[in-house]
Amino acid sequence: MSNDFSDDILARAGPDTDPISGQPLDPVDALRRIAAQVMDIEDVTLGDQRAPLRFRGRLTVPSEDAFETLRPAFEALGYTPQLRREDGSETLRALPGVFGKGEQRTPWVNIILLAATILSVLFVGFQQELYVSVFEAVAVRISGDSSLASNPALLPTDAEFQKALGTGVLYALALLGILGAHEMGHYVMARRHKVQTTLPFFIPLPFNILGTLGAVIAMREPAPNRRVQFDIGIAGPLAGLIVAVPVMVAGLMLSTVGTHETFIEQMPEAARDGVIFLQEGNSILYLALKYLVFGQVLPSGDLDVWIHPVAFAAWAGFLVTALNLLPIGQLDGGHVMFGLFGEKARLARWPVIGALMLMGLAGSLNDAGIANLPIGWSGWWLWVFMALLLLRRHAPVLDEITELDGGRRALGIAMLVIFVLIFTPRPIVIGGEPLAALLGGLV
Repeated sequence: MSNDFSDDILARAGPDTDPISGQPLDPVDALRRIAAQVMDIEDVTLGDQRAPLRFRGRLTVPSEDAFETLRPAFEALGYTPQLRREDGSETLRALPGVFGKGEQRTPWVNIILLAATILSVLFVGFQQELYVSVFEAVAVRISGDSSLASNPALLPTDAEFQKALGTGVLYALALLGILGAHEMGHYVMARRHKVQTTLPFFIPLPFNILGTLGAVIAMREPAPNRRVQFDIGIAGPLAGLIVAVPVMVAGLMLSTVGTHETFIEQMPEAARDGVIFLQEGNSILYLALKYLVFGQVLPSGDLDVWIHPVAFAAWAGFLVTALNLLPIGQLDGGHVMFGLFGEKARLARWPVIGALMLMGLAGSLNDAGIANLPIGWSGWWLWVFMALLLLRRHAPVLDEITELDGGRRALGIAMLVIFVLIFTPRPIVIGGEPLAALLGGLV
């Protein structure tokens, strides 16, 4: 760009007026003048409706500084800048519209879902300590009529009812504390970087082993650059693990070590027939924490930890974090990979899908009784489906040129190591010999 006019004239006229006549500039000219402040422009082209204007050339300032200069000036004209590298050149696109300007409303949906999830998780935690359904126990307690129970011999005493309710509260606090920390890690970091995002949407599901399907948070605008997206993506797993690890240690201290037989002996005789055990998988970190608390490697033969519901909540937190750290698409692990490797992160997609398919196949063979492989879970097929249809691309950023700094790269590599430590290829097995087990017949 040729500097035909003094900076003083341009400053008085503004980027959207002609410095000589004072008449409004064509938007293309106004945007070109703004772009010329940070770029040696080689050509200007019109594209499709998503990006009607494109400047190609070479930035004259660091990309992060360029974007900070461009964004407010572009937004004043009703556009959003996007920086990319294309065919060896640095490209600036003018996207029509401005992100993050929507009206803020009371998040009633979030509040209602959170309340429903609290009740749902409390229900499941309460149920874990009972030999009859929660509905039967509560109905008998209110009416005083034990005939309402399908098996009155298994009804809890007053003390057992209070203990089960207290355990349910502890379980709900533990699980929702971990999941809430994870989602609020995303939310707080997004607000810190002034990226518009929703509050967490918790998903209640009272008739599964956890009482919830977790929570999701939606970004209302693209992250400014890979650094910001990385920060938002990694903040959730870090916050969740900071809560989950001490909760796991506390939960294991409330747990007991025993065998299949000793556990069944502690049950009422009327509940011993047809017992089904839910076995949770052992990640490296989980094994290490069991060794820390109990001083031995567990499981060992038929001896293992019969975990307290608080420990089970922490184990679920490990599992949810590991699933979110799968290095594909718009999962937290996908954000980490994109931050570290940019567009090259896409190369990991098919190897990850292939590994998930192999583990899903192994799980299906185990479920069918054809094999008894130490790895595999049929639930991986759901993740294969999600990876193929829902997680095909990473979330876009507005400045794809700015790369991670050294500190973030080190943190990203550390998070990939953490993923290995908390991942288990066989998360859940129902029935069979117990490893570390919860009583599956109670859920």
